[in-house]
Amino acid sequence: MMSGLIFLACIILVVPSTYQESLGGLVELDEVSFNKLVPKFDATVVKFDVAYPYGDKHDTYVALSKESKDVDNLLFAQVGVKDYGEKDNEAFAKKYGADKNNFPVVKLFLKDKSKPITFDDSEEFTIDRLRQFVREQSGIYLSLPGCIRSLDLLAIKFKNSDTDKRKSIAKETEKVLENLSKEVAGNGKIYKTIMEKILEKGDDFIQTEITRVNKLLAGKISNEKKNELSQRINILKSFLLPLKNYKEEL
Repeated sequence: MMSGLIFLACIILVVPSTYQESLGGLVELDEVSFNKLVPKFDATVVKFDVAYPYGDKHDTYVALSKESKDVDNLLFAQVGVKDYGEKDNEAFAKKYGADKNNFPVVKLFLKDKSKPITFDDSEEFTIDRLRQFVREQSGIYLSLPGCIRSLDLLAIKFKNSDTDKRKSIAKETEKVLENLSKEVAGNGKIYKTIMEKILEKGDDFIQTEITRVNKLLAGKISNEKKNELSQRINILKSFLLPLKNYKEEL
């Protein structure tokens, strides 16, 4: 009997410490700390989940939090909800449409918006989709697979310039391509090709091309081709990032 109690006590002590290690760079919030901390950041991603979450979705969320640790204006946080005892954070989570029937629920809170934006995980809960969601909705730069930061910045600058300036940026892009490693040179050329197509066909080319590539992705293709096309879409979307978030860098 005594040995059983000792074993149970060990579990109670070990689980919280192991859980804390699994949080990575996440900040644990309750309603009070939420109201104090979230307004200080341009964007805050909050996962409403069980008190001690685990599994693939939790691991994915933690991985992106760790990856984004150097992005100063972005916070990754978590609200742990208990459906026992004093039911910590249960009412707070329900305020944002989250409960044990739909956990985990990921919300993006933006400083200039009164209501959060919900991450739709009905298709997939992957690090790429979560990263893209945060980037597109907040305008904060998070590098997507296949993208190259220096060329992403040129893509933003290109999209927000007049025709003459665009031609100059296209030439500037050629110089960047000369210094790329062999591993990323192929994707670098895609930026240049997109610029040339936009100069030829206009800004509508971006959305038209995204639609075309998505149709190809919906067909029966190899995993290698799927990865290639997905990266092409990521690069195309770099031309749609808002200028206001990158003016200082440009």
